[in-house]
Amino acid sequence: MLTIHKLTKTLGGRTLLREAEMTINWGERVALVGPNGAGKSTLFRMILDEDQPDEGTIERDEYAITGYLPQEAGEPTDETILEIAIGITPELIGYLRTIREAEKSGDLSSPEFAHAQDQFTALNGYQLEPKAKKILSGLGFKQEDFAKPAREYSGGWVMRAHLAKLLVMEPDLLMLDEPTNHLDLLSLLWLQRYLLNYSGAILMISHDRDFMDSIIETVIEIDPDAAALLSYTGNYTSYLDQREKRYEQQVQAYRNQNKEIEGHQEFIDRFRQVGSKAAQVQSRIKFLEKLDRIEKPRTPRKPFKFAFPQPPRSNQKVMELTKMGQSYGEKRIYK
Repeated sequence: MLTIHKLTKTLGGRTLLREAEMTINWGERVALVGPNGAGKSTLFRMILDEDQPDEGTIERDEYAITGYLPQEAGEPTDETILEIAIGITPELIGYLRTIREAEKSGDLSSPEFAHAQDQFTALNGYQLEPKAKKILSGLGFKQEDFAKPAREYSGGWVMRAHLAKLLVMEPDLLMLDEPTNHLDLLSLLWLQRYLLNYSGAILMISHDRDFMDSIIETVIEIDPDAAALLSYTGNYTSYLDQREKRYEQQVQAYRNQNKEIEGHQEFIDRFRQVGSKAAQVQSRIKFLEKLDRIEKPRTPRKPFKFAFPQPPRSNQKVMELTKMGQSYGEKRIYK
């Protein structure tokens, strides 16, 4: 479905990727990991044709549909939550609003209503709507939220509507950038179950280890030191174990080669002036000159951990709020 071949990308004078390789198959679930600034978002943009590599190719199946959920949505418009989730064209939105207005007024005999209903049916609108409502409910929306404008909701709730739009769309390659950022626990667990049964391929960036562990089957790491894409089979916990073992193997190989080099160099230094050993000395000198030296492995980056000790309770009043209230449109958050 997606093949990256010999991709090189330099940004701000720093080489993020050098002749990198990556393949995602149909139905595969992949997590893209790496430290902040390693180039995860840049790679996403290149896959989406929003940025271009310096060298190399990115090939997508010509029949595959790609859907992308960014970390943040743009400014909300007058579209309703349901209209966003259905992901329909402005033309289809117009037909849907004509139908809703006619149903609200009770006038179902007008030519406008009949035309709108015929067109909405022809464009498969009646099949999209129940699917969108089911997904919106799973993501925490209530029935009364569906017809309200998105501008009445916070950015997190608007992102949920856009996530629902992608799930209704069912793209062949679903690209998710921190999909759990705006979800509460119940919505997160619902999305987790939904993606387990998702038939398309998934490529995600996430810092939620438990979420990745339950879904993914392949981890692709951007190694900033090697400027390469390293592939590991298994979930995130398995990736951490494999990475540690890989590092240990690299350290052992580095030590073994150094020991071998020291042995050859010792022989050369010892018998350099001995005529009977001249041929052997020259052979070992040529061997060392041609030897492909193993670089000293870098210790795998580990997440920085810190903890805040429980402070003693203060006997002073830290903050006092009086008659506070907050609303998004008609939706009262607290009062």
